[in-house]
Amino acid sequence: MFKKYSITLLVLLSMFFTTGCSTQSNNSKQAKKNDTIRVTYQLKSGKQSLGTKNVQLKRGTKVDTGLKKAWPTKEHKGMVTEINGHKQNDKKQKYWMYTINGKKAEKGVKQQKVNDKNKIVFTLQKVSE
Repeated sequence: MFKKYSITLLVLLSMFFTTGCSTQSNNSKQAKKNDTIRVTYQLKSGKQSLGTKNVQLKRGTKVDTGLKKAWPTKEHKGMVTEINGHKQNDKKQKYWMYTINGKKAEKGVKQQKVNDKNKIVFTLQKVSE
């Protein structure tokens, strides 16, 4: 009789602990999902589109991290000088400028954080434009 209750108790305890572990696993997956954001990056030369990519990033990431994940880039002294083979041109005064959700960026690519569903457009353009 004691053996019968012991087995029943073991089965119930194992079910209890298994259920508890799966709940923690689901909570962990949910936390990771909430920590991920999606940002759209677009490249333009003047008005011509050079490409668009959607990038998944961790919350709190800076603009340059997502840009580097989307395309190969080069920087000099904190300024983006080349994206995906498209170089700035000092003689023609064409430089990479960027906007976030249609507004000119007020911070550099290493300081500006991105948020979920941001649209970041990098445009190779004359400084006066």
